[in-house]
Amino acid sequence: MEIQPDQEKLRLYSEAKLKLADRLRVMREAFKAMGHYSLEQQCGDLMVKLAEDRFTLAVLGQFKRGKSSLMNAILGRKLLPTGVLPLTSAITILTYGPKERLVIERYNSAFKEEHPIASLPDFVTEDGNPANHKKIKTARVEFPLPFLRRGIEFVDTPGIGSSIAANTVTTYNYLPECNAVLFVTSMETPMTSLELEFLRDIRTFVKKIFFVVNKADLLGEEERGSVVEFMAGTIRKESWSETLKIFPVSALSGLKAQLNSNPELYCQSGIGILEDALTSFLSEEKMNTFLSAIAQKAIRMLDGEEILGKLRTDLMHLYDDIQIGSFSEKQGMEESFVFSTEHEDMETSVISPTKFKVPDFNSDLNIRGCPVCRHMTECAADFFIYWQNKIATDEKAQEYFATEHGFCPMHTWQLMAVTSPQGASLGFPKLAGYLARILNKGSTNNIDGLWIQELIPDSGTCRVCNTLKEVEDKYILKLTEFIADGTGLEQYLGSQGVCLHHLEKLVAVILPGSTREIVIRHAGKRLDETAEDMRNYSLKRDALRRSLLNSSEEDAYMRAVVHIFGDRMVCMPWPRDRYI
Repeated sequence: MEIQPDQEKLRLYSEAKLKLADRLRVMREAFKAMGHYSLEQQCGDLMVKLAEDRFTLAVLGQFKRGKSSLMNAILGRKLLPTGVLPLTSAITILTYGPKERLVIERYNSAFKEEHPIASLPDFVTEDGNPANHKKIKTARVEFPLPFLRRGIEFVDTPGIGSSIAANTVTTYNYLPECNAVLFVTSMETPMTSLELEFLRDIRTFVKKIFFVVNKADLLGEEERGSVVEFMAGTIRKESWSETLKIFPVSALSGLKAQLNSNPELYCQSGIGILEDALTSFLSEEKMNTFLSAIAQKAIRMLDGEEILGKLRTDLMHLYDDIQIGSFSEKQGMEESFVFSTEHEDMETSVISPTKFKVPDFNSDLNIRGCPVCRHMTECAADFFIYWQNKIATDEKAQEYFATEHGFCPMHTWQLMAVTSPQGASLGFPKLAGYLARILNKGSTNNIDGLWIQELIPDSGTCRVCNTLKEVEDKYILKLTEFIADGTGLEQYLGSQGVCLHHLEKLVAVILPGSTREIVIRHAGKRLDETAEDMRNYSLKRDALRRSLLNSSEEDAYMRAVVHIFGDRMVCMPWPRDRYI
């Protein structure tokens, strides 16, 4: 069993931050459209602050207090080297990453190096790097730990007061980088004069300090209480007005509990209480300060902008939720706030982006492939160009996209072909979140899991498939009308004709009579010619006579595939496939 602190508060903080970013993005686009370029820039600056949201939580203390052991207990893994010898004068930073890796930065090099995590002691211990002769500035460990996921840097610093003077200097130089501190002392000799002096210096740079007394397992409950009381009294003499909370912990017991999945020992170690306090601080207090300040600035920017009044109201609601710490993710799709300079019916524009183009048969029947497929391909291209912009900028379109579960797999990948990583990252979150909520709820009536396949659209439910089927049907009708005229039929017979799939549809709507037979025989004739062209192509290639090839022989293989199977851009899973 994996033992971890409750991450819900940190997740809600992240959700609030991203919702605020969504509103700023809408504001920026609105100010750009309105010509308010200064306000557009201000929105961009606020988004930069949100993107750079990074919080440095450093573990500080005197040499041999168990700082690295405490971090290992929180991580649930013996990752950082520990021992009786001091670490070398290098900073070890733990950050979130999708996979474990160690990145080394040296003082004398502009290039970063990647090494196996197992080699960390070679860079940050006296045994592996005596007197820091390897010139290590930082050792950054990327680790897939939920605790680190929301922009938290968990930093292990060299202990002060050891025989290595450079360790103390390195630690003091790092103090301006800290946003909050875990100050670690021990039950053996808590709050020495050196530690008190160090605390005064820390206080100059950092306001939030978590006081941790390690090695609580060395003393009984009554003795631990006395040490905590003594420590609290000593700190209060420094005239610190904040309400003190001191956390007695046993880092060794906490790590042992994590490694052996022992909840009882984990609770006794005190690590869980400390982690809960950290997550509450990192979510609630950050939300009440960092996010509140950005939300306030955004609201002030909307003062006097009547056209954006609805957006301002939404921001004020979001600000209130942040202030009281009651922000929670809404179930289902949220109301959207879309700015548009065009007063159009949003639902109509989102649902019907592709208008039917009047066919130009004089041009269409001169192509080498299927004219119906070519027309559908052009409409599909217009659709994807329209849609990739729509879901990147329009929340209403994102909601339609999500509630319809996106497109079928084939058309999703065609959309991705014209969408940038940024566009996909803007357009797909609502879809992913919507499906996540469905999966999290599960289904009590379909415990076999077969209902999951219904989450993926097929040709019957995909918006693109249905749009192209409508385009296809209309084009076939127009083509039928065209060849009903003698001149039109003559022009058709001079072309390559349509693919077999569209031949079936064309013949189905042609009135019974000789025209049907003529159109079918024409398809057979063209396939015979194509087969002959392909064989001639192979013969001339084998005989090393490529110069004798004509254009019909060179593209015959492609014509054969297109006219038998349809163009690759519109070759959809036709309805009959659903029953295979």
